[in-house]
Amino acid sequence: MNSSLFQEESELYLELEKDITHTYQLLTSSRYVNNRNLELVCNDAKNRVNKPNRDEPWVALLVYMRGIYTYTLLKGNYQEFERRFSYFFQSLSHDILDLVRNIEPSQYRQFINKLLNLVIENQQRQLAPWPSLLLQLVQQMPTEHIDAAYSRLTKKIDTVTCSRELALTYSYLALLAGKEMTALTVLQQIGNSLKEVEATLHFQLLKERGRWRTMKQWVHTLYAKKKNSHYGSLQKYVDEMNSVLPVSSKEQELIWERWLLSPNFERFQTYSKHLSLEQQEDLLDRLLPELEQRLHQLEAAKTYEKLLLHYKKYEVAVRYLLKHERDPLRLREEKVQLLQAIQSHDIALARPVYHQFIVRLVEKKSRIYYEQAASYLKELQSLYVEEEDQILFASYVKRLKKMYRTYRAFVEEMKRIGL
Repeated sequence: MNSSLFQEESELYLELEKDITHTYQLLTSSRYVNNRNLELVCNDAKNRVNKPNRDEPWVALLVYMRGIYTYTLLKGNYQEFERRFSYFFQSLSHDILDLVRNIEPSQYRQFINKLLNLVIENQQRQLAPWPSLLLQLVQQMPTEHIDAAYSRLTKKIDTVTCSRELALTYSYLALLAGKEMTALTVLQQIGNSLKEVEATLHFQLLKERGRWRTMKQWVHTLYAKKKNSHYGSLQKYVDEMNSVLPVSSKEQELIWERWLLSPNFERFQTYSKHLSLEQQEDLLDRLLPELEQRLHQLEAAKTYEKLLLHYKKYEVAVRYLLKHERDPLRLREEKVQLLQAIQSHDIALARPVYHQFIVRLVEKKSRIYYEQAASYLKELQSLYVEEEDQILFASYVKRLKKMYRTYRAFVEEMKRIGL
């Protein structure tokens, strides 16, 4: 390959040329290649680059990527081996981003300029790896570099004729620079083919900045033809937007109906944080019975438990544990926290839960269950504090021994804890 293609790093390219050729041949071999094979190829390339005492290894990786990509252009076979090349470029990009996190400011500016040169030079090539690398970079880029990068691309690229990925990257960079209308205009140019997932980073940034009315404008502009008001990967942002901005009661109902399809405590907090405490309580009164119908779903059960804990619904929590906890041997962390909170709130309220847990464990008729039952029995003893309470506990233990007198292993466990 002609080293004049790499004018600024011609010496470095000449040093790496044989290695680049070797890697390219591995990537385009006719044999079947899985991800494990590709990882080995990537690691081999990185080892060839990362020689001792090499200055600016990120430059070498960038040259390596460019060398492989230039080969694909000369051979015209990118699409034939797209999965392999994409995997390779993504792997090297990851290492480059890690390396530039901690370099000197002057080197960082140098890196940005080199990458922007590659982006501009290949702006119309749909499969060029540079927009993807730039998009990942700007997400971690210090604020002082955003405006300069945005200004340079504004002068040098044509957002109408450039690649789709570059248009999306430029739009996101514009939004980072505070140019909301420019960012929206570029997305509009993509037209009806714009996928929700392609705008996810934009909507995440609008959310982080609290730009809810701007988000509403974007939704109406970009997805005006949505017939069923389902927004795919953007749905959570649209729902949060509607929970913040005034919307009809029907739309509010739809938000929580969608939430019930995939309950999540953190999203509940997000959607309800703008409500008063009284409104949140009213909402809980409506949602908790709905969640109870979905307790067979793990995430629904976890959400239910977290809501009971957060809003201190201890009486409901006791009824829940008594009715639904069938295997107290392996309590999830959410249930442990709930039981501890009930106990801290009112020890008398917690006692029935321990009573039932002990019985359910003993009825399993197995040593490991007896050990946990004895452990709960010891904890239960600490809940009978006053003298008259201790008399009640002693009576309870006596009945327990009588009921399970034939369960020798359990009786032994009771003796082991001094009961």
